[in-house]
Amino acid sequence: MVMPDPSNSDDLQEMRQEQNLLRQCISTCNTRLWQTTRQAASDLNSKEPEWAILRFIGGVDLSCHKDDQTKACAALVVLRLPDLEVVYKDFIVDDVTVPYIPGFLGAREYPLISRLLDRIREKSPELFPQVLLVDGNGILHPRGCGSACYVGVKEKVPCIGVAKTFFHLPGWSDTFEDDLRKTLISHGDSADMVHDGRVVGKALIASKKSTNPVFVSVGHGIDLETAVWVVLLCSKYRVSEPVRQADQLSRQIINNLSKLPLGTLC
Repeated sequence: MVMPDPSNSDDLQEMRQEQNLLRQCISTCNTRLWQTTRQAASDLNSKEPEWAILRFIGGVDLSCHKDDQTKACAALVVLRLPDLEVVYKDFIVDDVTVPYIPGFLGAREYPLISRLLDRIREKSPELFPQVLLVDGNGILHPRGCGSACYVGVKEKVPCIGVAKTFFHLPGWSDTFEDDLRKTLISHGDSADMVHDGRVVGKALIASKKSTNPVFVSVGHGIDLETAVWVVLLCSKYRVSEPVRQADQLSRQIINNLSKLPLGTLC
């Protein structure tokens, strides 16, 4: 496959069209019983059926080779509630076929993430995450379709965007981020991020160990308040534990790869 040219308006238009099509399929409502009741596993020996209680939360992230941005490692980590024990992890190292273009990261990252999700469905379906956290944005996006939407819609799985970096949307003032941060003081504090009259995300202090917020948005198949509840459930530190673990794994693998000549490992 030929890598799209970021300077080619036809390539960008094609990716915009895909985002517009995916956006029409996004559900910002709860789609599972555990979401409606907000019931999470509190006991490792709970006999509650999986559809009625949240037990497995997954996180995905992608890191690139420092000397070759076409070589990437995608990682998937699944944690079990209530103890946040890692019960599954996997990674893939391969070429990415879309260049790094802000606003189009879903098109770049999804193909490798999709392969990881195919593998857990095949190898360990009983551990497939009931909700997936993506290091990035969902509908908090200029076209309402960030990387968490790509994954959620295409995989038909509840998905949440958890971004470490503030994404400034068109129309927001230069002080929008600072104004948000001023309202956040302690663990659990959140502030609505409103764009064009619609709440597209929340700035959230997710941990007692950090007053630096993350930015939570719906990817697919869950509402925003439930997404915030999930992030608070699984955050030991600033970044939610599934995403933090996936980030660490992908960085570890790609850093080891960076020590080898290109072409040594694929």
